Amino acid sequence: MITRNSTPKNYIPFNTLIICSNTLSGGGNLVAVGDVLPLLIGKGEIPKIWLQALADSKKNQFITIVEESISKHPAVKVYEESGSLNVLISEEIVLSVKILNQDTAVVEKLDFRPIGLNMHGDLSSLTAGGGTFSGNSMSGGGTLIGLGL
Repeated sequence: MITRNSTPKNYIPFNTLIICSNTLSGGGNLVAVGDVLPLLIGKGEIPKIWLQALADSKKNQFITIVEESISKHPAVKVYEESGSLNVLISEEIVLSVKILNQDTAVVEKLDFRPIGLNMHGDLSSLTAGGGTFSGNSMSGGGTLIGLGL
């Protein structure tokens, strides 16, 4: 399981990550569920993505479904199209990420409801747990949204 204290050795965060119109500067994370980081987006020729799905909400257990942009589950498809790396579950896009430059990537779309997290968004806004976020900025690392189960 990927946590705040245990990230993959090949993970190098982008300096700037734009997530559904919200900007994280300084290597921050989009979301944490307790200490678990369900999503990491790192530098590479194409974005390096680690994505975990909620396996058991009562025990706060997650399973890795994408590891370094490679699907680890038969229902998950990862592919590149028009410069964006896309993750599909049941033919629905759950994540679409594009590199803008060596220090910046943008999340164009995400929908984590199929993996057990009530988060979804596009280029205009991000909705998480009943709140909508648009045009916010955070710098210095840390986590934009913290969820508890």
